[in-house]
Amino acid sequence: MSQSTSQFEKVDGGKVKLTITVTAERFREGLQHSYNRNKHHFNVPGFRKGKVPRKLIEQSYGKDVFYDDAVNFVLPDAYEAALDEHNVNPVYRPEIKLGDISEQDGAIFFAEVAVRPEAKITDLKDLTYSKGTEGATDEEIDAAIKRQQEMNARQVTVDRAAAMDDIVTINFKGFVGDEPFEGGQGEDFNLTLGSGQFIPGFEEQLVGKKAGDDVTVEVAFPEEYHHEPLAGKPARFEVEILDVQAKELPELTDDFAQDVSEFDTLAEYRADLAKNIAENKEKNTINVQRGQVLKQLAEKTTVDIPEEMYLGRVDEMMDDFKNQLRMQGMDIENYMRYTGLTEEAMQASMRKQAEVDVKNMLALEAVAKKQKLAVSDEEFEAKIAEVLKMEGDALANFITNMPAERKKEFTLGMLRDKALDFAISKAKAIDEPLPTEENEAEEE
Repeated sequence: MSQSTSQFEKVDGGKVKLTITVTAERFREGLQHSYNRNKHHFNVPGFRKGKVPRKLIEQSYGKDVFYDDAVNFVLPDAYEAALDEHNVNPVYRPEIKLGDISEQDGAIFFAEVAVRPEAKITDLKDLTYSKGTEGATDEEIDAAIKRQQEMNARQVTVDRAAAMDDIVTINFKGFVGDEPFEGGQGEDFNLTLGSGQFIPGFEEQLVGKKAGDDVTVEVAFPEEYHHEPLAGKPARFEVEILDVQAKELPELTDDFAQDVSEFDTLAEYRADLAKNIAENKEKNTINVQRGQVLKQLAEKTTVDIPEEMYLGRVDEMMDDFKNQLRMQGMDIENYMRYTGLTEEAMQASMRKQAEVDVKNMLALEAVAKKQKLAVSDEEFEAKIAEVLKMEGDALANFITNMPAERKKEFTLGMLRDKALDFAISKAKAIDEPLPTEENEAEEE
């Protein structure tokens, strides 16, 4: 016998409403679970802690004393069953309201949830992407070698005025008005001019100064400065220049190649750099081309996207960011303390990308539907094997025990990749340069 039943109706805003009824028998299981979980919290004279009969607790504290936990016990399974029964694909957590609840009649819940909208794409005509350039140019190879020279440069004290890229050792003290401010002091601080470590305008005012000079630097804190009491305020720094150092680059010889690589000669090292640059350019070109086609597909797609879908994507991005912080040994609380940002501010900064991501996903799903694309069991198994480096019984067991929701999401991701591959196969390469980050920023 089913433990719950449900009814389905569409409501405004791309949402559906599920009326879920949990049987009395199932709700009584929830009450017993709640009692077993909470009975040690109750004190009744004449009984040891955890040994008070349920009926006596309900008489003393009210018949609904165990209802909250009972609801939390029965609702998740009943909600999932309702989603499956009506083939509802939610895009965000539901808004739950409680109806009538009793031990004799069971429980009624109302779940209102935004569902994945159906996107429609007009056609796959006139899709284009930039051809890009192949191989590595001499300029790119020279730039890679220059970066290695910079990384292996020596710092030598020079008897001249400081220039950009020089390293100056300074003592400094900062003031707002006549008052020093917290964090505005430092001694024997090594500052690379042009690095942007200090407030805009600070480093430029040290250019042309020599060791032994005392410099008054006049700047203003940015309006969006992370420490609000200082945001937008003018400041003065009294700076003493102790030393000026320049970078001395190593000579480009076979010895240099041996020091920075596994190769014996500079020629061999250049050839290997050329190979790596060409491979990276090819990968980057493919990614850019896919992005170009995806953007065009999104422009051809019409869909009403519920606000909850954007919120869900922002939540995913925040979770990913928190995981990255944990991998670096930091938690979100310390990150916010260090940067002065709030979680709400970070979510707001992610919103624009979330909107792009959601529209792109729906566009690819529209392509997949239009072209009747599907992911076979064999393709799914091969992809799991590739990602997890599994085979044999280990792979079979993993797939068998994979949660249905996780399998569904993974398959959907594969389907979107297949849709993009199909769209690119229909697109035309054109003789236009690949867009740079600056070009993309200007378009936005």
